[in-house]
Amino acid sequence: MHKFSVPFRIHGTGCLLIGSCVLIGVWLRGWGLGFAVGALLVASLLMHEVGHMLVAIKLGVPVREFGLRLLGAYNRRAYATNRRDELLISLAGPLTNLCLAIPFLFVPAIGTQLALGNLALCVVNLLPIPSSDGLHILQTLLHSSLPGDITPKLGQHNSALGNKAA
Repeated sequence: MHKFSVPFRIHGTGCLLIGSCVLIGVWLRGWGLGFAVGALLVASLLMHEVGHMLVAIKLGVPVREFGLRLLGAYNRRAYATNRRDELLISLAGPLTNLCLAIPFLFVPAIGTQLALGNLALCVVNLLPIPSSDGLHILQTLLHSSLPGDITPKLGQHNSALGNKAA
């Protein structure tokens, strides 16, 4: 059994992210429900990172910290020792948001906005844009520099003798 003990940190700019999420919530649902929407958007960002962290910890990859900053939630972790594990860890965050979207659909009054927010987080994080899971996934598929990695890169085949892919 792995112990889930990862330090949490809110950078100074993380307060701006929280405030922005609350403002989005107020804009979407007014003052009455806006704070709840904002808080649940922040929770969705954090759950995305928890998804990455749970898979990393399960695969034995050390996670040093996670937190909030202006650009979003983040986690600091070591790289996995092989590409398969690195891909699983990278996919875990967007898949967490996809899984969160479904139950949010059943939350009265604010569920639709929260479900769409989580679907948006899933899709945007899968795009190969800077600092996204999608770019990390693409780079992992195309350029392996992980030690001990025997997974062939896209378009590359191992010989019948079992030579390691370069």
